[in-house]
Amino acid sequence: MTETTDETSADPVTVLLVDDNRDWLALVVQRLREEAPDFDVREANSPEGALDRLTDDVECVVSDYYMPGRTGIELLSEVREHRPDIPFLLFTGAGNEGLASSALSAGANDYIVKTSVGDSAAALATRVRTAVDKHRTERALAESEARYRTLVENVRDAIFVARDGGVVLVNEAATTLTGYDRAALTDGDIVETVVHPDDRARVRDALDLSAPRSLDIRIRDRAGETRHCILDVDYVVDDGLPGSIGVLRDITAQVHHQRRLERERDTKEAIREILVRQSSRVEVAESFCRYIGSDPDAVVAWVGERTAGGGLDPLAVVGDESYLRTAGVLDADAAARRDSTEPSLTAFREGATVVRGVEGVDGRESDAPATAPDAGWTAAAGADGIETAVAVPLRYGGVDYGVLGVYHRGADDDRERRRLEELAETLGYALSTAESREALVADEVVRVSLRVRDADAGVLAVVDALGRDAELVVHTVLPRGDSERYFVTVRGASEAAVTDVLSSLDGVTAGAVTADGGVVRAQFDTAAPSLGTAVADAGGVLHRVVVAAGEATVVVDLPRRRPAGPFVEALAAVFDSVTMTARSHRTVESDIGASVLAGLTDRQRESLEVAYRTGYFERPKRRSAAEVAEAIGVSRSTFTQHLRAAQRKVFAELFDGERGGR
Repeated sequence: MTETTDETSADPVTVLLVDDNRDWLALVVQRLREEAPDFDVREANSPEGALDRLTDDVECVVSDYYMPGRTGIELLSEVREHRPDIPFLLFTGAGNEGLASSALSAGANDYIVKTSVGDSAAALATRVRTAVDKHRTERALAESEARYRTLVENVRDAIFVARDGGVVLVNEAATTLTGYDRAALTDGDIVETVVHPDDRARVRDALDLSAPRSLDIRIRDRAGETRHCILDVDYVVDDGLPGSIGVLRDITAQVHHQRRLERERDTKEAIREILVRQSSRVEVAESFCRYIGSDPDAVVAWVGERTAGGGLDPLAVVGDESYLRTAGVLDADAAARRDSTEPSLTAFREGATVVRGVEGVDGRESDAPATAPDAGWTAAAGADGIETAVAVPLRYGGVDYGVLGVYHRGADDDRERRRLEELAETLGYALSTAESREALVADEVVRVSLRVRDADAGVLAVVDALGRDAELVVHTVLPRGDSERYFVTVRGASEAAVTDVLSSLDGVTAGAVTADGGVVRAQFDTAAPSLGTAVADAGGVLHRVVVAAGEATVVVDLPRRRPAGPFVEALAAVFDSVTMTARSHRTVESDIGASVLAGLTDRQRESLEVAYRTGYFERPKRRSAAEVAEAIGVSRSTFTQHLRAAQRKVFAELFDGERGGR
């Protein structure tokens, strides 16, 4: 305060003296300039003249009381209309307590009685300087406070000042964050009003300490929603009294984002474990349902599988399945499925995600039409405490596998819905893979023969470039991300011709090419569209592919439950022309072969088959371990580990299984 006064006193002071006695005024002005050289003294001989000379740079008005037409107090009233806060001193020779009281009551800053010119000028200089310094200080403080309040009010974080157990100041952001008005935050106990019960003790301790603290806390806004915040508390002195200033930053969005990332990471890890460890369709479906059902809000999760006749049978159910039975989902006949508004049945029928709220639970209204033939499913759901039903169709590679239904407590959440849709997409892929794996070892499969034409599709493009005399047989196809690796034999073309064609075609990457006894063995990668990818995505297992004369004859094994029609339609969506030429049921007679394949992992089977196809087991070897490893895209040591594991399983099945059967 002292430093501010000293600095403001050093600045020139512009003062306006008003007196109708010109001689007296001239003498006082002269002596005042001598007493205070830093004063810019201006004079007026009448109230009207004073108003004319009252410019913005005038910092103090000194006026006589008795003047023709107006008194000094009347002039004060008019000056205040133009300059409400300018210091105004009354300077008169008729001093009395009544006049002084009237002047001060009217808003004058001081009252000075005229004495001798010298004494009057000295007293006037002191009084003017005091009044101006005080006004400058008050104005500086007001401007500083205005800047402070502007800063505080424009900060997006909530700010409060606490003292003696109460809050004396909050900004607008605090009312926005909490939902309470300023009066509610300052009149009551802000900790009790806003802070989550489990965090109140820590917040009170932080406010009681005279040291900076930073806390992660939760608050509850007026609507009852919990928000996560960082509270920074510091010790301050406000108006000479100790207190605390708190800055509350809302980090709810960041916390939710981090939790989503953690949940996505956990989900990916859980799904990876399911895909690695489970092999059959039932195991895969049950594992997915158990994972979804681990949510404490989940009531029941189930996978309904499409049957050969277009029906829907339960493949896996986790949780309380009483709703599924009561609502008629598990045994719904064709007519019920056709007209039903039940979420799982509707999603299965329409092929789109269905989300429905349930009437009668916590006052919620149902999204299902009240006049639906089976509107009673909402009553069954409500009886089991189900508030929301989400059903997602299971589809992969153009093939419908069924539906994933999840029934849980709580309202619909868009993020949760998207998560279930992503899980359903992965589940569709897993069911497709498991079904293909089962087709390899099944006792009975549906064998489908197809004729495929597409000049730009992978192996067809290779044979088309080799000429009509060439015939290509595909022995092994390995997926490689966005491409596939083919192991083939070619007749009717030379080694050089095959090498040239593979090197010249767009979308084809050549590998090793060798010739033996008129047969060329080749390895190459192709980009989509690819026969191997399309067949696998549609749920089939390639048995044989022969390409000649501009078309591919493709033989595929399907699980006996898989209808051939949708499979052919899925391929037709990829290639120019797909025609089914034959379909038959086939019984697999080789029990040993089936059991061996069932026991191998994908990598073990891949390593064993490629080693066999490329001549690793021949003498002399046509391919070394390093070359086979490179062909399947792994290190030599990894290939060796997979190969030895596969050999052990084959030999164990052959020898141990044989002894066990005696």
